[in-house]
Amino acid sequence: MNRRTFLSGVSAAPLISGQALGQDYAPVGERPPNILFLLFDKCRTDAIGAYGERDVHTPNLDFLAETGVRFNNCYAPQALCGPTRASILTGSYSHVHGVKRNVYPHSPGSSNSTYQEPIIDPFRDQRFRLWDNFAFYLNNAGYATGHIGKWHLGPANPGFFDYWKSFNSLLLHWIGEPHRSRYRPDVHTDQGLRFLDDHADEPFFLYQSYYSPHEPSDPPKHFLKHYEGQNHAGYYGSVSALDWNVGRILDKLREKDLLDDTMIIFTTEHGRAWTERPGSVEGMTTSYDDAARIPLMIRYPKRLPSGKVWQSGVSSVDIMPTILDAAGIVPIMGAYGNDFRPVIHGRSLFQEVNQGRDDWSRPIMIQNVPQQGIDNAYYEERGLRSQQFKLILRKYGVRPVRRPGELYDMKADPGETRNLWDSAPSTVKEMASKVRDWGEEYDDNLSIDLGTWAMENA
Repeated sequence: MNRRTFLSGVSAAPLISGQALGQDYAPVGERPPNILFLLFDKCRTDAIGAYGERDVHTPNLDFLAETGVRFNNCYAPQALCGPTRASILTGSYSHVHGVKRNVYPHSPGSSNSTYQEPIIDPFRDQRFRLWDNFAFYLNNAGYATGHIGKWHLGPANPGFFDYWKSFNSLLLHWIGEPHRSRYRPDVHTDQGLRFLDDHADEPFFLYQSYYSPHEPSDPPKHFLKHYEGQNHAGYYGSVSALDWNVGRILDKLREKDLLDDTMIIFTTEHGRAWTERPGSVEGMTTSYDDAARIPLMIRYPKRLPSGKVWQSGVSSVDIMPTILDAAGIVPIMGAYGNDFRPVIHGRSLFQEVNQGRDDWSRPIMIQNVPQQGIDNAYYEERGLRSQQFKLILRKYGVRPVRRPGELYDMKADPGETRNLWDSAPSTVKEMASKVRDWGEEYDDNLSIDLGTWAMENA
């Protein structure tokens, strides 16, 4: 057990079993907060009105931002569905939990971003470390737990959800013929509403996971009216359709007088690029902002401010320790003094926001395996984002194994169009040292390797 990693991850939180990860937690006997986790698939920040990047129609998601905290620079630990879902659950990066590609219970094809062999159950596969996850801890702490929608970590309930209406991936968005049958997000929301009705009188955790706005972009046609004549109208209309369903869930919480007693988290696994990006086929699996930067909003008025915009970098790995903090759970297993603490790379956002540390006190790491190669060569990638810069380093499977990387000034060039690698060697070395230091702190050998090489060769 890497004690240094655990201590770094929980950010100086108490380590006594039974205490919360944060400093304020419900007294013994008081009901802990309900937790609603809303996850979209492949959702860009400009699809959410609260981010102010585009004229879109998302009033219910905007409400969460207006009455909660909107994180302006949240990054996916890996811009791919399954790996980021594993990181959300475990609070760790893929070099620890092991899910570096998408899993399917059958052989899915030739994409480099999917495993080429069938993986029936990654929770019972020795290559992966997934059991140290917040849903498991919530279930064993007495929460009623439900998962609805896309799971993408195997086709079956791993065992810690009391209510399971889910699938691995690839189901179409309509139950039957498009626009002549039921829209699957509506069906999944109906199931979520039934879960809330059944468990309103006890602490609950609902993981409401929508496959949309992933392709195909074919929402009910009345959601397209706001986007007539615009590029990617089906995509943005799909997000508006999901927003309407989010509103249905919020109305149910209001009906049950549970809205302010429920911590609501909204995010996605990754975004998507509209322009061609190296290493990508479907606009993902890259460290560029259009794929790696994602929306994240948290509403819980009992512990978070209203209408706060957080500028410092955060990551999806922060969701797990934040949820456990809210529930008053320390993830310790063991008896007779032989306790086990999982590896957690994230830290509670309650502490970060309430202590006002909006100063980019930590760089944010991004790890990627591409969908396609560059110059016919596959690679693994490490991207590091600081307040001003982003450094992207790659290790290829063929010689030359290491090649010049990419450096972008995110303030002057947010579209990442001007590579400064050759013109700013001192900044490259400074950022590379942070990559190396991150790798040493979190036991990521590739980060150590790439950071060291870039320091010596910039």
